[in-house]
Amino acid sequence: MSTVNQQQLLREALAIAMWAQPKQAPPREALAKLGLPGPVGRELDYGDQETGVGNTCGGDSGGLPGLGPLAPFGSWQSVAATILRKTEDSAGFDQSSTLFDLIRWIIFELQFETMPFLAQVTDDSRDEYISSLSLSPAISAVTDLVGGLVTPDTLTGIINSVRKIGQLAVQNEGQQEKDSNVQQGILAVVDGDLRLGLLRTTVQMEYRTGKGYQQLNQQITVSRLFGSLDFDMCIRHAETLLEWDGRDVDDWVNGASSSPYPPNTSPAWDD
Repeated sequence: MSTVNQQQLLREALAIAMWAQPKQAPPREALAKLGLPGPVGRELDYGDQETGVGNTCGGDSGGLPGLGPLAPFGSWQSVAATILRKTEDSAGFDQSSTLFDLIRWIIFELQFETMPFLAQVTDDSRDEYISSLSLSPAISAVTDLVGGLVTPDTLTGIINSVRKIGQLAVQNEGQQEKDSNVQQGILAVVDGDLRLGLLRTTVQMEYRTGKGYQQLNQQITVSRLFGSLDFDMCIRHAETLLEWDGRDVDDWVNGASSSPYPPNTSPAWDD
């Protein structure tokens, strides 16, 4: 474990405390300048928007350091899941809900990106074209973005989870046309490194009589945020982490809105 001086410890503790505070949306006047409220001061209508969330945890089994004072968590994966739930809580983002809130959607991403316990953060994206007959480019984008950062078994789990989000989107009733905002969370252990990831995209869908919801022909952008858990910093601030909810990693995986759904079996995934 690395050692830091008292001033650095205080700076870290302050950064964690500020990050963990609930984030409020900017005042209406500031939102108006950004074009976010609707006409005559009304909020935007998100009736044609939905959120689909999936989470995956996997990886190899060895190489992680001892938990030390974090032993009550039982695993580093549960430590990471607790930090991710604090990210969700501080952003006011509910991963179990299909309701979409643009402000909370953006704040969650900002909270993930600025997580004090995350090191070596990568932020990039891939553009792909999908059609009603072919979703395989979306899988190719996911593989391109995270395939080199996770084990093969974890990649299979991620793709399976994305297909569960697809099934949620197909079954979740909404307007004739809707945007499905997709979020895939990742925890992956690779060679002694615990990696936290976030994939996002938005897919336009249309309800067709007799066929249900289908994606339209469109270009999508799959974005990636990825970083490594700073074990030493977690141990230094174990007291703070132990004050948070402390539920295990299974709660994080199973708490996502797509968790109860089977993977979508459309042949479009393979074409």
